[in-house]
Amino acid sequence: MRSTNKKFISALACASAMTALAIVDPMGVTKTHQVAQAATDNVPARSAGVDVSSWQSTNLNQQAKSGAQFAVVKVSEGTNYQNPNAQGQIQSAEQNNMMTMGYHYTHFGSDSNRAVQEGNYAVNSAQQAGLPQGSYLATDWEQDVNNNTNGSVAANTNAITSFMDTVHDGGYNPMLYSNEWLLKNKVDTNKISEKYPNALWVAKYKTNGREDNPDFNYFPSMDNVAIWQYTQNWRGQNVDGNVNVVPLSNKTNTNNNTSNNAANTNNSNANNGQSSSQAPARPNTNKPAEKPSTNTNVNSDWTKQNGVFVTGGAINLRTGASTNSKVIAELPANSEVKYDAYRTIGQYTWLRQPRANNEYGYLVGRNNGQAWGTFKEGSATASKPAETKPANKPAKPTNKPSTNTNVNSDWTKQNGVFVTGGAINLRTGASTNSKVIAMLPTNTEIKYDAYRTEGQYTWLRQPRANGQYGYLVGRDNGQAWGTFKEGSATASKPAETKPANKPAKPTNKPSTNTNVNSDWTKQNGVFVTGGAINLRTGASTNSKVIAMLPTNTEIKYDAYRTEGQYTWLRQPRANGQYGYLVGRDNGQAWGTFKEGSAKATNAVANKPVQQTTPKQVNTNNNASWTKQNGTFITGGAINLRTGASTNSKVIAMLPTNTEIKYDAYRTEGQYTWLRQPRANGQYGYLVGRDNGQAWGTFKEGSAKATNAVANKPVQQTTPKQVNTNNNASWTKQNGTFITGGAINLRTGASTTSPIIETLPINTVIKYDAYYRSGNYVWLRQPRANGQYGYLVGRLNNQAWGTYR
Repeated sequence: MRSTNKKFISALACASAMTALAIVDPMGVTKTHQVAQAATDNVPARSAGVDVSSWQSTNLNQQAKSGAQFAVVKVSEGTNYQNPNAQGQIQSAEQNNMMTMGYHYTHFGSDSNRAVQEGNYAVNSAQQAGLPQGSYLATDWEQDVNNNTNGSVAANTNAITSFMDTVHDGGYNPMLYSNEWLLKNKVDTNKISEKYPNALWVAKYKTNGREDNPDFNYFPSMDNVAIWQYTQNWRGQNVDGNVNVVPLSNKTNTNNNTSNNAANTNNSNANNGQSSSQAPARPNTNKPAEKPSTNTNVNSDWTKQNGVFVTGGAINLRTGASTNSKVIAELPANSEVKYDAYRTIGQYTWLRQPRANNEYGYLVGRNNGQAWGTFKEGSATASKPAETKPANKPAKPTNKPSTNTNVNSDWTKQNGVFVTGGAINLRTGASTNSKVIAMLPTNTEIKYDAYRTEGQYTWLRQPRANGQYGYLVGRDNGQAWGTFKEGSATASKPAETKPANKPAKPTNKPSTNTNVNSDWTKQNGVFVTGGAINLRTGASTNSKVIAMLPTNTEIKYDAYRTEGQYTWLRQPRANGQYGYLVGRDNGQAWGTFKEGSAKATNAVANKPVQQTTPKQVNTNNNASWTKQNGTFITGGAINLRTGASTNSKVIAMLPTNTEIKYDAYRTEGQYTWLRQPRANGQYGYLVGRDNGQAWGTFKEGSAKATNAVANKPVQQTTPKQVNTNNNASWTKQNGTFITGGAINLRTGASTTSPIIETLPINTVIKYDAYYRSGNYVWLRQPRANGQYGYLVGRLNNQAWGTYR
């Protein structure tokens, strides 16, 4: 399983069962066997399956030909990420006669409220991706920088159950995925299985290498297991391999056999096509008050009518016809909802949507007679209602559709395709004041039929359902916010009025400057960053940032140029684009130039944004500060600022477990600020307490601000290590590790060692040895001057990235 940042669950052990398959042996010779074809809605026990995310393509033909009979597709993560490949992967699975399921990578940890939010988001994402109602939809609950599994067993279990309940209410069959160790030590699986029998999907790997078939002698000894994930490299295809140990079915089945245990893994006669892992209808003991009854009759208050309603904006689908009822999902603009009745209550006309298990969902179709979308022919045309206004107004659509369908003299007709270079808002009109329909993620392909320049922006028009349009910015002052495919808009640089609200800018806008003119000196060289440096779309500190390059990043450049105090380096990128970074400031190198690289002379002028120690105006040492030399260890990510105010500029984001030495503290309002001495007589400031509650750990002798409590932060997940470093307990091995998320590089193999830097996701680290200490496997990275950096490669045998 992988998160947005492509982090493996890579833990513990593996194997996947399949008889009659096409198998590729290590020599690459295909051995032909009969391949069993899956039924789209059910698979017998001991069938092979894969799970896929954005790391895999939308074409699952190879997996199907190799014998996969089901596919579990990642649909979403947290509350702000959807797998861009999900829809294509689901369609490909169906085309290959594979049963489809879904999973959501969680961030809720032990927070039940957030679990409900993520459950709604997962249901909504699954619907958008085309996952059929009644399909399995799992919560992927594992230790991650965004998902803290160190809450109490009760809190963890309650949060997971809340997510599964929400998924069930949304019309899907919930499952729980995690590795064996977490399920046995951090979750009350008996409590979950009482409500949702045979709904566990457990990961346990026999090896971390390739596995073609499961070794059931290594099966995790657990009850209520539906699926076993036994490898992260199934049949050499670099995809997770799974085997279902009970029959699976996407068809509704409330007559479940709840007696699943390790013994039934040896039962080969479970082939009736009905799933004993199918979750039963949610027990009445935990049914929310506002949940509609299963009475399908329409009484005198409801008017029967079969119709279709197309939402004109984001509208909440609820468990009852009340704004106080729980939200099942937020339906995005242009969602088609089939309803069988409507009813007017106060100012609202509610529509009733039939759902699985004789349940219903309810949404507002009209407010004071005004439609919140489009009713297709034959749908409800209730007149304007009256009377009592409800206490809580439901979420109104955030994206009323545009009524402008004409291409007038301001619009230029052109059919083209635009690929977003970063997150860009899709709006209801060509204005930054127009409502947002959706936030388009990076690399989204948008088909447009016209473009128009207004002020500094070139807008693209996207045809949508029912003759409506969506609008997005394609260029800002002539600079593309993504990539135009051949034949697309090439509008010249616009001018004039800057709009009041600038839309969300992409984080990686490519530069349009591809020429080496007289100002640039051609030179092929390699530059190794000496600290965090911004890579930009142009040779200016005002240019947009493509990425923050961490320390020791190797950059290949093809030219350099000195402008003012800076010497800029130019990095060739994809599609003839370039990235730009500062190599020198006033002739002082910001890193190391390898042999043959730019030896630029001393330069002058503009101070870059990258400077990490901005000038302070607050000298601070007055009566309102209490002098105290102490050490504070951050309990989570905390901003270090230029002043003791949340409005002050951020110098850096301090990661969890960063040790900060401070010389004074001061309480202002709810916050107790700590003052950190820095270079050149400057200071950095960070919050140590909020309303007396510590945001980390104060070492002995540190600030004892009034109204404080000694709460240990939940973020702290790493026990103290003993640093043995360069002795016989290290095993020599030259290898390469790619981080699967943000990981601290430290000065020693201990979680209490100072942090050199936080390595971002997908950082390539070359190491020369590894060492096991407690539940951690540490990797050792050779650095300059015979020094080393140390990072965690595994926790409880679970890889924190990919080993090459």
